[in-house]
Amino acid sequence: MADKLFTPTSAQTSDAESLQYIFKKLLSGAFFIELVTVLEMRGVAPNLVVDVMPLVTRTDPSGAIIDNSPIYNIPVFRLQRGSSAIIMNPVPGDIGMIAICDRDNSLARENRKQSVPATKRSHSKSDALYLGGFLNSEPSQYIEFADNKLNIVAPFGINVTTPEMYVSGNIKAGGNITDNSNSQSASLKALRDNYNQHRHPVTGVQSGNSTVTSNPTDKQT
Repeated sequence: MADKLFTPTSAQTSDAESLQYIFKKLLSGAFFIELVTVLEMRGVAPNLVVDVMPLVTRTDPSGAIIDNSPIYNIPVFRLQRGSSAIIMNPVPGDIGMIAICDRDNSLARENRKQSVPATKRSHSKSDALYLGGFLNSEPSQYIEFADNKLNIVAPFGINVTTPEMYVSGNIKAGGNITDNSNSQSASLKALRDNYNQHRHPVTGVQSGNSTVTSNPTDKQT
């Protein structure tokens, strides 16, 4: 009878209800997936981590809210294969989720290879991994994979660093094109006149005023 004083009345009505209550109590200390907001980001890959605050609170037996505490040093997910990656680091205020590993992953994180659990802890928030983002506001800078088209919106510009770029198809520009020394700006008309509409006489053609549009790499005849 003494034990039943510490359990709610509903858990005392039958063995099934009592067992259900016991299982819930056992699982109350295990964590799996939680919605969080980012407080801070630190480090560089492969040691990029965030501090987060869970958004869903717990309650005590009386129904009063139990305030959450920050969770520190959670590894950040990055879409990557080999040395290629999409870098989109989280910022404070982002909403994402944490997936909690079932065993202590601290040694595996440190060694970056197969390792034994450092402790006996299980489903602890200390072994969480951050994945973003959810429920965030509409972005102003983005890459959109739309139906039959790829849209890139970059209000502050795009920097491309590459030794060579090859485009299979037409290129259209809605503004000026500046050369690599940034010393001159050519309008679309000047660019067209310079490259696409470069004309010169063709030898061996009987109609004397015929012309041909050359490839920019052709030599002047």
